[in-house]
Amino acid sequence: MGLWEISFRTQYDYPFIQMSGRHPGIPISMWCIWDRELVQVPNQDEVALAEIEKEIRKAGRVIDKWIEAQEARIFMLRCTCGIHSNSPWNVWEPHECIDAPPAIYQDGWGYFRVISFEEDRTRDLFRDFNRLGPTELIRKRELPLNTLPTSIWVNSLFADLTSKQMDAVMKAHRYGYYTSPRQITTENIAKGVGISRSTYEEHLRKAENQIMNALVPYLQLFAASEKKPAFEPSLRKAPAVPAVES
Repeated sequence: MGLWEISFRTQYDYPFIQMSGRHPGIPISMWCIWDRELVQVPNQDEVALAEIEKEIRKAGRVIDKWIEAQEARIFMLRCTCGIHSNSPWNVWEPHECIDAPPAIYQDGWGYFRVISFEEDRTRDLFRDFNRLGPTELIRKRELPLNTLPTSIWVNSLFADLTSKQMDAVMKAHRYGYYTSPRQITTENIAKGVGISRSTYEEHLRKAENQIMNALVPYLQLFAASEKKPAFEPSLRKAPAVPAVES
């Protein structure tokens, strides 16, 4: 038994893929877990956001939404796989593939990453997607089984961090910066590693923002599954985190 990671993009008649084609340059991210879909739209143009929200509501039932750091909108939907039979999740599940979120919809294409334990399954998967529309392989690689569960899921959380940003976070944790009360200051850590406080803090803040940006969608989905709203509440502000980048 092997372990295969497949990254690909596809273009066909699916609401979120088509939506991204009507709003070029905006990477729309989606996490689909259990019976919820979380859609993030990183844009500040109120006109464009209004149009995208209309299309999202047409594609599925929005049960909650947030303003995110004044730079993006988050929409929580009931899972739309039952509404759209050609949902990507409906396509790869019969082939026993597991998605590694988020999915990204941009410029009329859907970008996905899935995991499979059988290479033959990936060939059948591409056959089914090609029947729907143009499908292009971005990367396919075999992974050792001992990467489970770390490399697959951790990659989606930390892949965008630079080595300096990772080092900044690990040193902050190691020296007690995240304890309460704090055991050290950023100035002391910076002196210890031989760089200026401002440089160290820049690496640390960028890393913290990236990590929170990656974690918050999962937290929102978990919170929604723990306490399902009985009605659709009004727009409210969420804690400020940066927008997801494709």
